[in-house]
Amino acid sequence: MTAEASTASRPTQKGTSLGREVNSLLIAVIIGITTYIFAHWAVPQIPSQGLHELLKKFVGVSWPFFVTVMVYLYYVTGAWIVETFALGIRRKWNGISQVLHWATEACPLVGLLTTFLSLLMALMVYGEAGPGDPKTQAAFIGQFAIAFGSSIAGGVLALLAFTLHRVIPDPSEGEV
Repeated sequence: MTAEASTASRPTQKGTSLGREVNSLLIAVIIGITTYIFAHWAVPQIPSQGLHELLKKFVGVSWPFFVTVMVYLYYVTGAWIVETFALGIRRKWNGISQVLHWATEACPLVGLLTTFLSLLMALMVYGEAGPGDPKTQAAFIGQFAIAFGSSIAGGVLALLAFTLHRVIPDPSEGEV
C-alpha cells in the first residue's frame, strides 16, 4: 500500500533524460564558476600563478585524480539540485551512489599515498645535497607543502563526497 501511495503522490514529469542532463551540467558549470570567482576573491594569487601550476605545487602528482573527482562532485551537485527542484525527469541514483561511496574511500587514500611520496622525495633531496644548501631546503619545504596539500585535498573531497552520498535520494527506494 505504501508503494502505491508514494507512486500516486509523485507528480508526473515531462521531459527527457537529455534535458535533465543538460540542466545538471548547466547547474554544475554555474557552481564551478561561482567557486572559481569565490576562490579568486579569497586568494588573489591564483590567476598570477596559474591554476595548473598551483595544483602541482600544493597537491603534487595526484592533481588529475583530485580534479576529476571534483568535476564529478560538481556534476552530482547539479544533478541533486535538478532532482530537488524537479527540473527534469527522475533519475536512477544507483551508479552515482556507488561512485560517491568509492570517492569517499579513495580520496583520503590517494592523499595519503601522495603524502608518503612527497615525504620520500623530500628525504631523497635532503640526502643527496646535504643540509647546508638553500636549494635543498627550498625543495624540502616544497615537498612538505605537497604532503600537507594532498592530505587536505583528499580529506575535503572525501567529506564532500560523503555529504553528497547522504543527501542524494536513496537508490533502494526504486526511483526511476
